[in-house]
Amino acid sequence: MTGGRVAVVTDSTSDLDAALAAQSGIGVVPLFVNFGDERFRDGIDLSRAEFFKRMRQGSTLPTTSQPTAAMFEDVYRPLVESDRPIVSIHISSKLSGTINAARAAAEQFPGATIRLVDSMTVTGGCALLALHAAELAVGDGDADAIVAAIEGDKTRQHGYFTVPDLSHVTRTGRIGKAQAVLGGLLKIVPVLRFSNGEVEVEARVRTFARAQETIVESTLRELGDVAKARIIVMHAHAPEAGAALVEMLRAKLNANPAILALAEGGPAISVHAGEGAVAIFSIAG
Repeated sequence: MTGGRVAVVTDSTSDLDAALAAQSGIGVVPLFVNFGDERFRDGIDLSRAEFFKRMRQGSTLPTTSQPTAAMFEDVYRPLVESDRPIVSIHISSKLSGTINAARAAAEQFPGATIRLVDSMTVTGGCALLALHAAELAVGDGDADAIVAAIEGDKTRQHGYFTVPDLSHVTRTGRIGKAQAVLGGLLKIVPVLRFSNGEVEVEARVRTFARAQETIVESTLRELGDVAKARIIVMHAHAPEAGAALVEMLRAKLNANPAILALAEGGPAISVHAGEGAVAIFSIAG
């Protein structure tokens, strides 16, 4: 693992590309994806292509489970032994117990500096925080200064998404306050947002195309200084829809943002969102 003296760790729900994570010096602890009695480490034992193939063909929808504390220990140990402080950034604690496993692991190294950060978001939102932390680490920032900067990012982060099929988000129960609203919807496409670490309803529209336009409009309202904004568009096995969102954003932005990226959501997220979901995560400038 490369990077600055401070090491950055996240989990696989950040959906960081493996090459980008390695290049940025970010350690990634995988969640588990379960198909019946079969259990796979997200991003290691199961490719995204194979995951979506299995999900389409299987009669039972897959589930996810958090990493074990021992898995975090295996990542933390060589960093601690190298006397490197650690900033560990994870999926919202309101959506997963992953950060609890990280905390249990950190307690096994009482003399080490291990700072845990609850991202209060997921997928691309978590990725943006981890990438910023890695940038600050290269600049020789200390762990506490990096955490302070990331906590500042969290006050300006936004995430909007939409799903063409409600069966996954309603079945898995990870949509919090939105559950009651969405439970009875039939011919309505929801636009959802992350708020305080949970999923809430932003809008209800009639078509998936209008939902995509709405998440672009919602994102644009929140960007602040566009030149300093960081944006990542995510898709669940829907690259054309993701690319269309990027182009919609480019056409409407009045400046080039600091980051405007496109990435694919991995199994641990797509289990809950379903194939075809799209999202835009941002940190306002």
